[in-house]
Amino acid sequence: MAGKNIGSLLVEQGVVSVEQLKTALERQRRFGGRLATCCLAQGYADEKTLARVLSRQQGVPYVVLSHCCIALELLELLSLEAARKLQVLPVSRQDKELLLAMADPTDMARIDEVRFSTGLRIIEHGALAGMLEDTIEEAYRLRGGSARFWQGQDFDPSQPFGEAGHVEIVMAGDERTAQLTPAPLKVGPDPASWVEDLQQKPPAAPPSGQRRTVLVVDDEPEIRRLLTTFLGKAGFEVWQAADGSEAVKLLAQRHPAALVLDAMLPGVHGFDICQRVKNSAATRHIVVVMISAVYRGWRYAEDVKRLYGADAFLEKPLRLDELKHVLEKALQGQRPDGEDDQQLDQQAAGLLYQAAEAFRRGELIQAIQLLEQATGISPFSAHLHHRLGLLYDKLGESFRALASLERAAELEPGLQVLVALARLYEKTGFRAKAYEAWERALRLCEDPAESASIKAMMEKLL
Repeated sequence: MAGKNIGSLLVEQGVVSVEQLKTALERQRRFGGRLATCCLAQGYADEKTLARVLSRQQGVPYVVLSHCCIALELLELLSLEAARKLQVLPVSRQDKELLLAMADPTDMARIDEVRFSTGLRIIEHGALAGMLEDTIEEAYRLRGGSARFWQGQDFDPSQPFGEAGHVEIVMAGDERTAQLTPAPLKVGPDPASWVEDLQQKPPAAPPSGQRRTVLVVDDEPEIRRLLTTFLGKAGFEVWQAADGSEAVKLLAQRHPAALVLDAMLPGVHGFDICQRVKNSAATRHIVVVMISAVYRGWRYAEDVKRLYGADAFLEKPLRLDELKHVLEKALQGQRPDGEDDQQLDQQAAGLLYQAAEAFRRGELIQAIQLLEQATGISPFSAHLHHRLGLLYDKLGESFRALASLERAAELEPGLQVLVALARLYEKTGFRAKAYEAWERALRLCEDPAESASIKAMMEKLL
């Protein structure tokens, strides 16, 4: 139902009558604002009812601000000017995750801006625009005084709340999350199945003194300088090109082991260069990592690999450790730190084994703590992040589970990871994201019965 006209949904679900909708639309035409806010101002429905309809339309959970108690210290994360401009408000924080109320929770540019300015992972939730505007002004005004919390007009102060305040969230519908029986997800107690992927022997190191060459192509001097410095310290010999034409000339003269290539380049487009490299027998061995701040999302990543032959696709701003990992994984047989990686994998495997034993004894918290240590040692193991996400879900820590499963899907989007992610998105109310995860899973699924089950899940979300 995501994407359906909000006015039609309000009438279909009996929230407003046709005549009330006409009046609200007339108010919107005269005074501006969102339709749901106009319905609230007219007194046709309360905030919680309207939030539930918006959640159904957009496929994301909604915060009911009038029922919330927000710790004012959270506002230190974002200036009043930024909150007004972006129409967002921090409402809760847990470690490195920030729950953000947004007038438009589908606006990825605003989510990215808050993520960049705070350094936190953003859990985006919707909020009625009019309520959000008023709350931003009231909460930031209170921050200048002695108050520690902002409380919504319908918040019940008799209910217990701690230092973090209290946030009420509504989600579309109360349907149970359907189960995909043909592709079961198991968090089994068998330690052997947990550590299997960490017992693979890493590729051999290159001969002593051998340096791998990387050509960095980007029209932004700061990015070239940053990547040259970082990759140089990581043991690579780095060449540079400032545009597509210069890169083509360099590639005609000598061949690097890998190419870090911006998609949007003056002269010759990055996608064109990638295609030329991969279509030539003389250069198709070159590892190509495409990077972009413009093209985003898993669909672009898959299309770039399928249409142009890229080995990997990373979004800007880049995580440098991930770029290094991608390059070294692609350049198998040329890793200078194979022995160290093997030792790290052995440590992670030991922790994973202990976590499996703890899980078998019913010690869920200890199992999670051990897996957290393991991911610290081997941060690029999709297997570890997958298991950690499943255990967090069992503990009821849904958003931590999402963070772990999303990371696993970034590293290695396998079928079981995507199925687990889709189910959890549904359970937490992220219907649009659940649909995307099922869609990705469908592309990987080869079994007809499982494919039919996934299609049924997707149809249920439409």
